Amino acid sequence: MALEGTIKDFGLPDIFQLIGLQRKTGLLTLTSEKESVAVTFENGMVVMADSSSRRLEDRLGSVLVKQGKLSKERLEEALQVQKQTLQRLGHVLATNSYITTKDLKDALQVQVSHIVFKVFRWRDGNYNFAPTDSVDYDRENFNPMSADFILMEGIRMVDEWPIIEKKIPSMDIVFRSAVDPSLIEVGAARAEEAPAAGPAGKRTPASSSNKIRLSPEEERLYRRVDGTRSVQAIIDASGAPEFEVCRTLFDLLNRNIIAKAGTGTARAEEEEGVADTVGSGIPGFVVLALVVLLSLAGIAAQLRSPFAVTGLPPLLGGSSDELLEGVSLSRLQRLDRALVAYHLIHGAPPRALDDLVASGLLDAGGLEDPWSRPYHYAPGPSGYLISAVDDSGRPRRTASIERVLSVERP
Repeated sequence: MALEGTIKDFGLPDIFQLIGLQRKTGLLTLTSEKESVAVTFENGMVVMADSSSRRLEDRLGSVLVKQGKLSKERLEEALQVQKQTLQRLGHVLATNSYITTKDLKDALQVQVSHIVFKVFRWRDGNYNFAPTDSVDYDRENFNPMSADFILMEGIRMVDEWPIIEKKIPSMDIVFRSAVDPSLIEVGAARAEEAPAAGPAGKRTPASSSNKIRLSPEEERLYRRVDGTRSVQAIIDASGAPEFEVCRTLFDLLNRNIIAKAGTGTARAEEEEGVADTVGSGIPGFVVLALVVLLSLAGIAAQLRSPFAVTGLPPLLGGSSDELLEGVSLSRLQRLDRALVAYHLIHGAPPRALDDLVASGLLDAGGLEDPWSRPYHYAPGPSGYLISAVDDSGRPRRTASIERVLSVERP
């Protein structure tokens, strides 16, 4: 029996949950004014997704080229073979050794995830699920995604996207580094490595050498922020899901590690303006002297506060603090949902929050707040307490969730 209706009446989380719980096989078609998305299920698992705005195979080939894993010439050759043989593009690329099997599997997983998670941001539209006896997908190179995983990630996006979009309203925005790249060091920021509180409660750098501590994932994205690439270009080049890239950029932006440099078109106009100024009759040595003076002033300001952006307060206040608090609360709520799901699966809460990551219910970034402070977790015989913490690592009573779980009796 087909399932159909409007997203306003029956939300996407409910649709995915129903298909997953009943282990349905078939095609879910989601339609909005601008786009149509088809999600294929097998036994309640997502095994494929495609979009009318940009086909999966077109997206796959483009992303592999932008990642440097495939040349444009090789892609054209593969597309010609595909037209002649009607085989999947991924199969053509892998069998001809244009890319490795691992590259194909990783790219497929990210691109299908991107299509599926994007629909969770829709506010309206129609859905239609048509059950079938069997479905066709690339069984060799795609690992099915459970409906539970889709739900957890989808709800997380619904919670945090509105907050992220206030800082990153467009994928055309270009960011630049706001700190000296030599100050960046890589390492997980755990509780024992947490920065100490400085004057007026401000956090100081994570090490005695005033280094800025980034996780490996954050560091890889930071290195792609070069003042010329747009957010979309960074997403394509990184090969990471759109939401994960934007969330990381949001965190870097609020830590004053990166700053807005304009948009792709605005930057070109700015460079033309600088060229016009230099050639407008002002002597070259005067321009050079001004540049040197401004550079020295910027270096002096940076030494006083290595996290500051020249011309802006050392740390963003006011509305920015409220945004970060909103992100922190959203992550705390998502952590609570993951703990409940873990209890339902295993019959007891986890001994440590890392068990949620090992179980695939949460990514490692969800264990920390936007300031890279790990959430406090206190399991008990009948439930648990989770809390956000302050700079000294003490739990905050105003940002905590205490939950009593039902205990199955013999």
